[in-house]
Amino acid sequence: MARSCFRDFLTSCFRALVPWCRGAAPARKHDSTTARKHEGTKTRSHEATKIVLLLALILTPACSPQRETIVVFHAGSLSQLIKEVAKRFQQNHPQVIIQSESSGSLDAIRKITEVNKSCDMIAVADYRLIERFLRPHVTLSYVFLGNQLVLATAKREIVPDLSDWGENWYEKISSSEYSYGISDPDRDPAGYYAHLTWKLAEIYYNRPGLYRRLLNGLQTRWIRPKSSELVALLQTGTLDFAFLYKSTALQNNLQFVVFPAQVSLVEDTYADLYSRVFLNIAGGKPGSTFEVTGAPIRYGVALTNRSSPWAQRLLDFLLSPEVQGLHRELGYLNVPIAEVHQESTP
Repeated sequence: MARSCFRDFLTSCFRALVPWCRGAAPARKHDSTTARKHEGTKTRSHEATKIVLLLALILTPACSPQRETIVVFHAGSLSQLIKEVAKRFQQNHPQVIIQSESSGSLDAIRKITEVNKSCDMIAVADYRLIERFLRPHVTLSYVFLGNQLVLATAKREIVPDLSDWGENWYEKISSSEYSYGISDPDRDPAGYYAHLTWKLAEIYYNRPGLYRRLLNGLQTRWIRPKSSELVALLQTGTLDFAFLYKSTALQNNLQFVVFPAQVSLVEDTYADLYSRVFLNIAGGKPGSTFEVTGAPIRYGVALTNRSSPWAQRLLDFLLSPEVQGLHRELGYLNVPIAEVHQESTP
């Protein structure tokens, strides 16, 4: 289409300029008058060529396919999925550029609500955050995948013993022998999911005071804005363990301890048990807090720019069976895609 536009443009230019640059046909006798007319014709021809080329340089971009940009804010734990989705989408739609920004989910939301940054789509690790903070900015959101929390490590000397950690991981980790880290619960849901997991472990294992022990054993320097920073600390051997999503551990070739379903926030079956625990975290305004109750880990996605047809197409692709097929491959949990209603809040 672009080539046809460019060809038609050049044809029109030459048709318009040919009468102008034509002079009298060169005479057979090369008198001075004929020579001057012939020279004038050559000059006009050169000028016409320059004009056509200049216009071609200026106007050719108008004949090229228009580039469309889609901006996506997303949880750090979705980075590999969003990267693969963007790659496949752009293969079918090469005129589309997808710009993705990774951060903790709460930080992603604050880019919109506090910093006034614009995006076309947002995907977070707790769908309830969209309903609580972004309802004025979005009209429709979806639950589209799940996850669970694990205890991950990269230390080879620890790995052989992990099989024995299943039922007493909390005793091992709460001793002074190992260091462990979490994401900042005020910035990243993985952080408050870790706190909720500890509280559920106290209930499940019937160990009063376990939550307080784990909290007291956590050093402030091992609380990071997002999980990817914890992964880097594990891989360099700086940190022994981190409470991460299972998908994050698998994607980074980490070894991990799987918690019972009653603890790991993975099964809808235990939703009532999960709801017995809660945590207060920083709210949308300075000095404010809000309560997050335990619930299965479910990710949410929403359009923040309803006027972008390309953003809608990308969302449709993200929710498609093709992309759902990637979930298990990347360590996520497939869950039924569901529209979120306004009453769903943390």
